Amino acid sequence: MSVALTRRTPGPDLEPAEGLVMVAQALLALRSTADVGTACAVAGLCAMRALEANDYRLLRLDPRTGAVRTLEESGVESPCLPEPDGPVEHVLRESLSRFDDGHEESLREAGLWLEVPAALATLPLCSAGHAHGVLLLSFSSPRTFSAADRMVAQTLADALALALERDVLRRSALEERQRANQLEQRLNDGEETSSGLMSVVAHEIRSPLTAIKAYTEAMLDNLANPHAPRERFLGIINDECDRLTRLVTDILDLSRLEAGQRPLRLARLNLESLVRETLDGLMPQAKGRQIEFDLDVEKDLLPECDPDLLRRLLVNLVGNAIKYSPPGGTVRIHAQTRGEEWFAFVQDQGPGIPAEDMPHVFERFFRARQGSEHEVEGTGLGLAISRGIAELHGGRIWVQASPPHGSRFCFTMPVRQLATPRARRLARQVWTRVDLRELFDHTVEMVAATMDAEIVSLMLVDPEHGDLFIASSRGLEGQNLLGRRTSVRSGVAGSVAAWGRPLLVNNIETDRRFRRLNHPQYKTKSLLCAPLRVQGEVLGVFNVNNKNAGTAFDEDDLSVLSALIERVAGAVERAIAHPESPRIVSEAVDAVRSVTRLKRDHLLGGHDVVHLARATARELNIPDPDADLIGYVASVHDVGMTRMHERVAGPGALDREQVQALTRHPETSVEIIRPLEYLNQVRDLILSHHERWDGRGYPRGLKGDDIPLGGRVLAVVDAYDSMTRGRAHRAPRPREEAIAELRRAAGAQFDPQAVEALVRVVERESGGAS
Repeated sequence: MSVALTRRTPGPDLEPAEGLVMVAQALLALRSTADVGTACAVAGLCAMRALEANDYRLLRLDPRTGAVRTLEESGVESPCLPEPDGPVEHVLRESLSRFDDGHEESLREAGLWLEVPAALATLPLCSAGHAHGVLLLSFSSPRTFSAADRMVAQTLADALALALERDVLRRSALEERQRANQLEQRLNDGEETSSGLMSVVAHEIRSPLTAIKAYTEAMLDNLANPHAPRERFLGIINDECDRLTRLVTDILDLSRLEAGQRPLRLARLNLESLVRETLDGLMPQAKGRQIEFDLDVEKDLLPECDPDLLRRLLVNLVGNAIKYSPPGGTVRIHAQTRGEEWFAFVQDQGPGIPAEDMPHVFERFFRARQGSEHEVEGTGLGLAISRGIAELHGGRIWVQASPPHGSRFCFTMPVRQLATPRARRLARQVWTRVDLRELFDHTVEMVAATMDAEIVSLMLVDPEHGDLFIASSRGLEGQNLLGRRTSVRSGVAGSVAAWGRPLLVNNIETDRRFRRLNHPQYKTKSLLCAPLRVQGEVLGVFNVNNKNAGTAFDEDDLSVLSALIERVAGAVERAIAHPESPRIVSEAVDAVRSVTRLKRDHLLGGHDVVHLARATARELNIPDPDADLIGYVASVHDVGMTRMHERVAGPGALDREQVQALTRHPETSVEIIRPLEYLNQVRDLILSHHERWDGRGYPRGLKGDDIPLGGRVLAVVDAYDSMTRGRAHRAPRPREEAIAELRRAAGAQFDPQAVEALVRVVERESGGAS
């Protein structure tokens, strides 16, 4: 839709009725458009007319990273760096409008305007507790904002916030529908595959079992016959057992490949030698059909691959070519380098594959209709496994006709397993900055303290080589740590870098994905690994080993680690977008150091608090993502204690000054964590964990359901932990007494439902009622 509003030359104040009419027109226009740029123009121009403003700007906030961007009417967004402690930062921090009338010296966000405004109105765009951005109105001369001016501006800002929220919800709904459709399709495919699997497996198993049964019975019937061909019978039984083994192996291999749970065991290998070894193993099958091999492999081609998987891929393709080629035919194998990839194909002289079947040949159990005169044995899984192997290496595979007859199966793979070119460019921007390297060092210390781990390391993408190297570490032994490297897709760290999702390993020696002996340096066999993702690219991974308690890491640990790394990644993104502003990194370093200090002083929520918070949230049927967020907040919500620890650490009752300091610590926590945290939901949870159900809590005096549900959960969990773990000025209490105290205070201090949810969790995990 077009925007009918035009800029108005400043003049006399609008009549209240005229202002209401313009607001009504703007609201109608905002309801009528789904285009964000148009909505911004409608609200901005309407606000300019209503308040006689000179210009406007719309800033959009990325809730994940805290990045601020200007949003044009065209929909184009550009990075924007608010002034330190300026109007935008103040509004985002407080979620309250700010009106600078120009009669006093104050910041004006000078970088947004051609001429610095004489007066400025800055309004948060908040809806349902989430900040979507900021609307700014500039004025060429000082002015006083009346109550009517403020009401009109706030109304338009709220309407625009709803329009932005509607856009976010619309996109989220679209993504959810797409995910639902994909899940439904996968479910349907899974049901069809399961049915097909049962049919194929039953068919494939029936034949060898029938043969095994028949020849076993024949041997039993002829035990007394010295002339019975027992050796031939046993040979047939052995062959049929091998056939069963191949079927089971294929199914297991394919399931692991499709689940993405097969890390690569990479090696630089001589491709020609590996191909020749593979062909030697297939020679008996080829001689039986008088098939010859035509080998054309580039000399000194040394790709980085998993030798076992590559050999399996070649066996599948060459084995198929042997089966389908006519007796006396030739199978051609070709390989050569093409830039950063290597290309290969296996070509047969068989009857060929119909064009309509070619898109399906790599599907599980699909059998192309071929004019072969003899029946070709197989499970129908070989090509599906081949596709999985190629894709696991970051390559692809396809089939094409080979005139005048036959088929050519082609595939490509990277010569080396490296990070993407974009990841390498971003890594270069990161690694050349001393302040970001300092942030990483402090983050390693924070992770070690938060996870209560002895060994933590950060492996970053090498901008030049494209592999991963140790950029920062704590607790690792040995010389030349910077020389320790791993390839992308190799081992635990390389797999996480390729998969882009965090990983929990309970036991490195029994985990079927890795299964390797535990290094003597690691006292426990459990570990965590989480990706550092910046601008959509994985720039590194954090490895966490040796929990000091000697126990295994768990999902609670992984959830908190992922949340912390995501916040640090957001600070890195902002630092890259605004390299001219060192305060972004310095403030993030201060926040990280505060978390580290209090974790080491055991003042912040530990593992038990995180676990109870997540479990209690799920007991209240809070969705998993929100439960994870509550668990993360449980680990950092008391970071404000860093500024008053000295005054409250002693034994005995607290004096008035100490009590006042304690009541301010939620706001202090929000301020400290702000450089890492831009979610309003997190801010609200931190501020509300000392509110009371009866409204007599602090700092905002919220009551009942007005307190965010996550804050009510944290209040109960925090109180239970405080009673059972004790504090410097209070001895710990038995579990039964703590539960009785929570129930006594339910309905006054605590939400009764949150109390009972926590009690159910505690009783269930302790093995009985209290």
